[in-house]
Amino acid sequence: MKKLTLISTLIILSLTSCNSRFIENVEAGKKTKFGFEVTAPNKTVYFVENEKINTSQIESIKFKNTTNKLYNNYGPATDIFYIGRTNAKDLKFNLNDKTYYLEISKLPKRNAMVLFDGKHKPKIVFKSKKFEKLIKKIK
Repeated sequence: MKKLTLISTLIILSLTSCNSRFIENVEAGKKTKFGFEVTAPNKTVYFVENEKINTSQIESIKFKNTTNKLYNNYGPATDIFYIGRTNAKDLKFNLNDKTYYLEISKLPKRNAMVLFDGKHKPKIVFKSKKFEKLIKKIK
């Protein structure tokens, strides 16, 4: 019983920390305003900041240090994998017959990781403690 409760709790935590509800399914012809377009099978990890949301300088420094560490561990970019911080305003992902669009300014938190494995709808992750584990899964 304890094992079942633990598994249920872990599933709920993983579902709430990775969020895709801010990613819209759009027509393939939609243009980005100031951003990037990624097409499967390419894999990307973008570290983004919603500049409309204020945060402490300490939080901002922690996020930059975390992203720099992850870039140093998993970068630089290759033909099919990109990892890095960006000031893009929007991102577009093409996956077979579906196109997904994310406007960074609609995110509810300042800092996030946008993860695209080239096989599924992109994920948005807000908890920096989960970043590395998820990057390892797609790399």
